[in-house]
Amino acid sequence: MNAPARTPAQPPIFTPATELRDLVARKELSAVEVTEAVLAHLEAVNPVLNAVVAVRAEGALADARAADALPTDERGPLHGVPFTIKDVNESADLPAAYGSLPFTGYKPGFDSELVARLRRAGGILVGSTNMPEFGLRITTENRAFPATRNPWNPEHGPAGSSGGAAAAVAAGIGPLALAADGSGSGRAPASACGIVGLKPTRGRTSWAPASQEQWAGYVVNGPMARTVRDAALMLDVMAGPVVGEPYGLPAPAGSFLAACDRPPERLRVAYTATPPHGAVAPEVREVFEETVSAFASLGVEMVEAAPDLGGLLDPMLTVMAANVAAMVRGVAPEHLAELESTTLDIALHGERIGAVEYCTAITAAQNRAADVLRFWTRHDVLLTPTLTVLPPVLGAAPEGPGFQERWREYADWLAFTYPFNITGQPAISLPAGRAAGNLPVGVQLVGAPGAEDRLLGLAAAFERARPWADARPPLPAG
Repeated sequence: MNAPARTPAQPPIFTPATELRDLVARKELSAVEVTEAVLAHLEAVNPVLNAVVAVRAEGALADARAADALPTDERGPLHGVPFTIKDVNESADLPAAYGSLPFTGYKPGFDSELVARLRRAGGILVGSTNMPEFGLRITTENRAFPATRNPWNPEHGPAGSSGGAAAAVAAGIGPLALAADGSGSGRAPASACGIVGLKPTRGRTSWAPASQEQWAGYVVNGPMARTVRDAALMLDVMAGPVVGEPYGLPAPAGSFLAACDRPPERLRVAYTATPPHGAVAPEVREVFEETVSAFASLGVEMVEAAPDLGGLLDPMLTVMAANVAAMVRGVAPEHLAELESTTLDIALHGERIGAVEYCTAITAAQNRAADVLRFWTRHDVLLTPTLTVLPPVLGAAPEGPGFQERWREYADWLAFTYPFNITGQPAISLPAGRAAGNLPVGVQLVGAPGAEDRLLGLAAAFERARPWADARPPLPAG
């Protein structure tokens, strides 16, 4: 008689990816069992959360059956691990609507480079996640799909623009999600949902083959996960150059996952809760101050200091508006009225930007970025709050005109995140606590270009000191 399989210590829906792949490898769970559990949980909680906008249940189960049949020596590092992609990432058998009503019927018919890498590594693609139209609002609301709710408090949103991805991971709809970060739009939702969100160095991950860059290189694809080690595992699969990309970096020298397991270095960590504009909410500041003390206990040198992050917002808004105008030119005239008024207003602003103004903005951003980066010649890491505010309530960022005024308000919320999209540095958001209303608060670590290994090592040490992965949002039973 066969011995019964051991039961995992926790349900498959909340088991870390690093453990899931090992359980599947040891045949204590099958890829089919894991995928069935995630799909059942998705069916139970997604009607409340609206995190996932397209599901490939049959395709995922077929992939899982194929994974279980693979010989051991053909199994990849994500073997049997479910994941989701953002509604902007192309895949062969899911639509990519970009959160936009005119694009709800668009099916790319091919896998992007990153989706292909994740699937070749054995990952099981479950579905695609919600986002605001073209990623242009700070909340995950659009005309195409119902608004995404925060798993920790459904009266609030998960921020944006990768809000569906963050809500899915926090809720147990797969341990991994592919996100995109253009002004903090990966890190902000990670903070709002109490998970890990990494924006890699510009050029570390790809947009191929549909495009070679987004917004002058400001938008970067990155991993979301409930643990630092899972984010590192996913980055190991995602990272690597593609021929012809303008910012491509050499292949990493070592494993990002291995960096999580090394003893923490004696680092010089600067910290600040003073944003370049706007103010930090008292509840966020309180959690941040507790976090500074926690990092000090890790044996790093803590120094209250910060780079000058001023002068970056205006160039970013110019680049954003011009690129949105270019995207809207690709929309058929009969569908323009279906676009949100926010999108049309930004595009109108972008149409008025001339070539000289755009080039001047790019040069100004590059010059300021060089000034900011010199700070990392004297410090190894910068610690800040991620969002300056608690996760916004649903409806806090309604569509409408007033691009400059609206985005200057949003930029106050993202004052610690968007500068590093311009400088191109790696930055990671980590769960740090929860405030009134059960609302998560995150902190951000920012490293020198190419130093994801250092960030992940420090982040993993922080997670070991203050583990968070066992925290569960109050969801209906899956």
